[in-house]
Amino acid sequence: MPDKVKLELFSLLVLFVGVAFLTFLVFRPFLPILTLAIVFAILFHTPFESLVRLFNGKRTAAALVVVALVFIFCIVPLFFLGSQIFHEAQDLYSYIRGNETGYVQVVRSSVESAVQQVYPDFSLNIGDYVAGALHYISENLGLLVTQTASVVFGTFLMLLSFFFFLREGRDMLTALTHLSPFRKEHTDAILKQSYTTIGAVLRGTILVAIARLLVFTLGFYLFGIPNAILWGSIAGIVGAIPALGTLFSVVPAVLYSYLSGDIVGSIGLALLGVLTVIFVDNFLTAYFIDKKLNIPSIFILFSILGGVIFFGPLGFVLGPLVLSLFLSVLNIYSILVFDKK
Repeated sequence: MPDKVKLELFSLLVLFVGVAFLTFLVFRPFLPILTLAIVFAILFHTPFESLVRLFNGKRTAAALVVVALVFIFCIVPLFFLGSQIFHEAQDLYSYIRGNETGYVQVVRSSVESAVQQVYPDFSLNIGDYVAGALHYISENLGLLVTQTASVVFGTFLMLLSFFFFLREGRDMLTALTHLSPFRKEHTDAILKQSYTTIGAVLRGTILVAIARLLVFTLGFYLFGIPNAILWGSIAGIVGAIPALGTLFSVVPAVLYSYLSGDIVGSIGLALLGVLTVIFVDNFLTAYFIDKKLNIPSIFILFSILGGVIFFGPLGFVLGPLVLSLFLSVLNIYSILVFDKK
């Protein structure tokens, strides 16, 4: 290769790296918005294509309908749910810090009296732990309530990006195929596997969490657990822990009902936990994830927990997204190195 050509290629590489870095800086404030838009585009790609066929190939009209339905049935309820959780967390946080009574004191005194028979000096300051958790929830969800203009603008940008990803998604994939350094058949296999992996992990994580949230919230409300929406939402996320998640979610509620003298409520909550394990943890998780991907549930758990720690509240979605991308990269490796489809 002539020295002049090498110099041109090196200069192009340096220019590309510099421009790519500047582009990243420009888009960095909007990465969470764009990521959520991509997530929605993947989740609703199938109904969008069905609408395209129904509208005789009119992709713009189909994308508008899907975006409108997502806004009405997903974004609006999510905003009101976040607001309700925020207010319940704030009220409970103030209540606990003001006077540690009520069901916190019931649990504390019952546990302390039992343990102190063995260890007389044992003391359980449960109020501080609960207050700390509620303070974290209040601070993070407070952004959805207090920064109204920012949330509205971010939601608008996300929906706008979602619309373009739906409508132009096919052209974007075609351009990506042309730019890919891999052979066409490998690129097609990679894109197909990536779509399957990301879709299965995200659908399984989000839909199963929503199912748990609804079941626990309704159950806690019917059996008289205070702040049912707050605890039901926490239980829906904690329930993602394989094998023990539902146990951690239901046992405290059962103990509270039992220690409060509500024997019927404690039995009902125990039955709720059993039914959740049977129908939600086993059936739904197997349907959305295990049958499509051979991923141990423990990896889903750590992807959620690590995502929340690293990305904040959005990590509940971004964590599994990173896991699915990693699995897609592994599939790329198997295709290129071992030629396995």
